[in-house]
Amino acid sequence: MLKGPVGYGRLVNIVMNGILGLCISIVMLASIGVPCTPEALIQSWFASFCIGYMLGDLVPIAQVPSRICQAMGTHSGAALYLMSALVLGLFFGTGILFGNAIIGCLPTMGWGGVIGFFVHYWTTVAVSAVVLVAVFLWLAQKIASAVSGFDPAQAVSNDK
Repeated sequence: MLKGPVGYGRLVNIVMNGILGLCISIVMLASIGVPCTPEALIQSWFASFCIGYMLGDLVPIAQVPSRICQAMGTHSGAALYLMSALVLGLFFGTGILFGNAIIGCLPTMGWGGVIGFFVHYWTTVAVSAVVLVAVFLWLAQKIASAVSGFDPAQAVSNDK
């Protein structure tokens, strides 16, 4: 289940959404002025992780950065890493924020509250998520490679 290329992808998804969920929860709780109690943090992290993991599992977003780099004619590893941080950060940050806006605002404020909350906090969350992916993606990839036994760099070099 966690071995090979599929296990590698699943593990990167788990690690990154664990980190994103925790950090975005802290950023959001601080931004809206909610005390960062253990209960609030656990609830926010759990919702964020579930939303992010589901998105990462259902949408083949991990392939998009390399396709963008190919379309731009860029073959640099640094360019791919930065494009990954940008694409994945925007995708997961947006999805996690919108999912949490639905959970937190829809029952009491309706769709207007959801959209208002989302628009108001999107920049904060998007920038935070891009930075977090840029900082932690390498760690998630190393952990996933060690646990799954799959190394994408090795697989690419074997194809040549």
